[in-house]
Amino acid sequence: MKKLLALLLAMVMVLSLVACTKAPAQTTTAPVTTAPATEPEVTEPSVTEPVFVYSEAPYITNLGTYGNVEDRLPVEEDIFVSQYDANGDALEIGTYGGNINVISGGGSWDLSRPTLETIIRRENNGSYYPNVIKDYEYNEDYTVWTFHLREGMKWSDGDDFNADDITFWYYMCHINNYDTKASWAALKDGEEAFAKLEKVDDYTVTWTFTNPKYPADFIENGDFKWCWAPSHWLIDMIPSSYYVENPYWEDTGLDDETVLKNAQAKGVDKATVKDLGKELTYYFWNVGGIPTVNSFCLRAGNSRNDDVCTMDRNIYYWKVDAQGQQLPYCDAIVFTKVSAEGQDQLMFRSGEVDILGVAMQDIASIMADMGDAAVLRTFASVDWGGVKVTFNYTHTDPNYATLFNNIKFREAISVAVDRNQVSELLSDGFLEPGQCAPQLGNFGYDEEWINKWTEYDVAKAKSLLEECGLVMGSDGFYDFADGSDFLLTFYGYLESGAANEYPVLEQFYNAVGIKTAWKEFEVAAFDMEIDNNTWTAVIGPHTSIGGLSMKDRVAPFVPVQQAAEWYGDFGTWVGTNGESGVEPTGEMAKLVEIWKKWEATPVAEERDAYNLEIYDIHEANLWTIAYLKSAGTYNLVSSNLKNYPDNLVSADLYMYANIVHYENLFKAE
Repeated sequence: MKKLLALLLAMVMVLSLVACTKAPAQTTTAPVTTAPATEPEVTEPSVTEPVFVYSEAPYITNLGTYGNVEDRLPVEEDIFVSQYDANGDALEIGTYGGNINVISGGGSWDLSRPTLETIIRRENNGSYYPNVIKDYEYNEDYTVWTFHLREGMKWSDGDDFNADDITFWYYMCHINNYDTKASWAALKDGEEAFAKLEKVDDYTVTWTFTNPKYPADFIENGDFKWCWAPSHWLIDMIPSSYYVENPYWEDTGLDDETVLKNAQAKGVDKATVKDLGKELTYYFWNVGGIPTVNSFCLRAGNSRNDDVCTMDRNIYYWKVDAQGQQLPYCDAIVFTKVSAEGQDQLMFRSGEVDILGVAMQDIASIMADMGDAAVLRTFASVDWGGVKVTFNYTHTDPNYATLFNNIKFREAISVAVDRNQVSELLSDGFLEPGQCAPQLGNFGYDEEWINKWTEYDVAKAKSLLEECGLVMGSDGFYDFADGSDFLLTFYGYLESGAANEYPVLEQFYNAVGIKTAWKEFEVAAFDMEIDNNTWTAVIGPHTSIGGLSMKDRVAPFVPVQQAAEWYGDFGTWVGTNGESGVEPTGEMAKLVEIWKKWEATPVAEERDAYNLEIYDIHEANLWTIAYLKSAGTYNLVSSNLKNYPDNLVSADLYMYANIVHYENLFKAE
């Protein structure tokens, strides 16, 4: 019954998580591959014959150096006509000019979230449609995938974007690991080999696999924001030391030193070619002046670390609105760093910032002061709860490993904490008590699961700890049965909020006889501790359980690689095929077993059923404990910034802020 309910909830999750799609998200005259009924829905654009008089931003016209707008767009039948937002609501026809002003976090991904263009784009309800590519198709046994590109599409510097830029990326930047990401499963043909990429013509490529490559493992989760690179701009920055024999590109013959000098001449200064490759071909949006196909491009000479950095409109952008106006509407996105606490809110109140991420407890006061000058936009969370703790189940000390793997210990940790007090102290009572589980409206939601082990009970917690073999010491804290100290040391990373959560949880742990300690790290150092398996417990995991479902990302739910804290070195063992790490056993091994079945079928209903089996195992074991239900993500938006949708989904599958579609935003007078 629970599985049936979960499947029904998954089918109607739009009722609480997302809005129903009212219309196709785009129009082009090219048909889109219609997926078989056994696959997730693919949005099929209506076929129209738009006859536009294309127009451009006055900003471009005034430059006077870029020719006719028609010459900068793809051929008419391949132009992407943007008509609907991610909810399926019709977009308002915008006006040109102005900047979108936002706060910068300075992270590697900040500049990509609003601007990055990918092979496919997802609607808020999970359906998707071709985006950078015009369409795609595949053969009956899923071994050959064909991508059709948009004829006449250009890079942001005006150079032609075509099949050569895909073969260049694949053979000169990816499978040689110049981008440091040659491990992507989507393009692997088995465990070791890579798919065969062939150029059919200037606007067609095929990917050929020996084994079936199903949609969920390829087009849906292929991470295809990295599937092309500007060969004309990068060719003198590919070192011979990384060359892999291929049918399309010759060895550049360039030594590492020459490549580094060539990069410096283009404003990219890196100490090694390894660092250079990652910067140019993975984090490319952070390189000022590099040609992209994105809506906005980082201005040459700018850095994401600058106090103010600017991403200018792509003058050769390949999308137009329903009246033929070339997008984007705004001239630039301006990212500003703040140094003082509260400065971001002051800038929003004064109109210097157009979009402000805000904590829910601050919403009421800012809205009261701003009145009609601001609107609230909510992103539904897919995180499995708030204030989460997890443990190192592969700890090198067998006392800790045995204790953490005892389900009674996790139950004790859960019931030892008064969630109502945690809510009052950490969220002013906004967030309800809850467990680490799919939230209301998410795939797999189950009321029994979200309330499991949530009743505060000190006596029960102590009893469970003693059933685990812990012995009360003379100091009032539990020791291991062999007399050694039991110290529960929690790790956290800066900016995670865990430093505020630890003192609240500490008092409850101490009250049941658990002695705790706290260690805080920069993110990179924190991740290193996790990777090296030198940690004990974590508050606020860096990669926690949570997501739309396994369609979003597998790693939060299954130990497929060393990615999430809750499975630690079990993931290392699976990811390295047993070469290192700790072999998962019992229920942990079952997750891997079911995941392999999930991978081996293209049938959506079967994959959902396997997904629910994996959720059942998580419900039974609760390897991560949450104390509160999750909060949404909230943005306050200036009222004069139009086409900013509401009730979107914040998830990696949607690339977070990318689902807003910044190219459609415009400023009303």
